[in-house]
Amino acid sequence: MPQVRAVLLSLTALCISVAGLSAQAGKADPQAGKSAVSVRAINFDPVKLGGQQSPWIRTQVTLSGNFNPEAKVVPDSTAGLKKPVNKTFVDKIKVTLTLIFKPIGTSMAEEFAYYRSSATVLTMEVNTDRSVYFYLPGDIVKRDRLKLQPDYYYVQVDVGGTEQPLFSENGRPVSDMANGLHKFFSEKKNFDLARSQADRAVNSTSGILRPHYLVPSALYDNLPQGSPQPEFIREENSR
Repeated sequence: MPQVRAVLLSLTALCISVAGLSAQAGKADPQAGKSAVSVRAINFDPVKLGGQQSPWIRTQVTLSGNFNPEAKVVPDSTAGLKKPVNKTFVDKIKVTLTLIFKPIGTSMAEEFAYYRSSATVLTMEVNTDRSVYFYLPGDIVKRDRLKLQPDYYYVQVDVGGTEQPLFSENGRPVSDMANGLHKFFSEKKNFDLARSQADRAVNSTSGILRPHYLVPSALYDNLPQGSPQPEFIREENSR
């Protein structure tokens, strides 16, 4: 009888354990499928800076913090003491902007003009918006025969060293990132071709497109009302 009782107790404990695991598995992760940071909007405006006659192209990338991905990591007891994670802030958000222009009078992709720049946001609070600004000089716009809005563009976001996916497994744009993609890139094959070309071409235009803090005359730019700028980790010639 004692052996039978022990077996019954073991079976009962096993059933309770399985039930507990099933209950945990049944709980949906509210952050599943979401990006830590969303691209809310992207806007292009011609602006006069530094007394130049030719307008610069200002790009405004508006971000929104969704959650801190570090708060989901299970602490490693063998790793020693770690700095506490503030769940209400997202840190080290690298924003990379790529602009693609068809210079006036051109039609071949090999003749397109490609510019890229990056800026790393120090931190931003969850459920708040912040705007990151990039500038393309007016003299470059005139020299390269560019229109005042790019023909194509895309924004990539990296949080804490992890790139946020632009596309889901089925090849569709991730909803949190879709606003940072030109509509032509709603098909992944178009994006892949453009990105491959851009990755090669931007080497020859490094440092031309710049974030706000690397453009001295932009300090006097009358920025749009709405979401303020964040604090940045200053990096020279980011791209």
